[in-house]
Amino acid sequence: HAYDLARRMGIATGMPASPENYGLSLALGSGEVPLLEHTNVYATFANQGLRMKPFYIERITDRDGNVVEQTTPRASDALRADTAFILTSLLRGVAERGTAARARRLKRPIAGKTGTTNDFTAAWFVGYEPSLAAGVWVGFDDKRLSLGRGETGADAALPIWMEFWAAATADRPIEEYPIPGNVVFVPVDEMGRPGAPGAA
Repeated sequence: HAYDLARRMGIATGMPASPENYGLSLALGSGEVPLLEHTNVYATFANQGLRMKPFYIERITDRDGNVVEQTTPRASDALRADTAFILTSLLRGVAERGTAARARRLKRPIAGKTGTTNDFTAAWFVGYEPSLAAGVWVGFDDKRLSLGRGETGADAALPIWMEFWAAATADRPIEEYPIPGNVVFVPVDEMGRPGAPGAA
């Protein structure tokens, strides 16, 4: 059930309190998800379906360097690894030949998705690689205000994300996404026929 999956992935904001109140429009994006929750979902795809609970403060030390408090990462299985890999494969298509194709300039294995709300009131892009995920949201707190016609995720948010990503990954080696053992690649032609002549 989509409601249960969203909860497992860490989406709590904008969700009805129980599945009985689940509205079909939620699947079309009628709910609003804060950028941190949104980015954490994509990070779960990158992490082979393992969701890490986000935290803001890693460690607090006193003036002598003694650790006063430290956050321990908490993980939970949210999605099967093969499902996460297939979603990553689809989202890599967005960054290679879709609305975020401009990200190809970075020459990295980026997966991600652009988004634009009705009337251009907000735009976003969330992208990731195997060990890093980040999101950019552009908009107004007053949702009645528009960014302006044509201010889509690809035009308003993606360039900001790319500038950050170029700096954040400048010294990071290229990583490949691990392929789960039960994922099988089958070449298909443009009609989706497996193994057909001319399949790529």
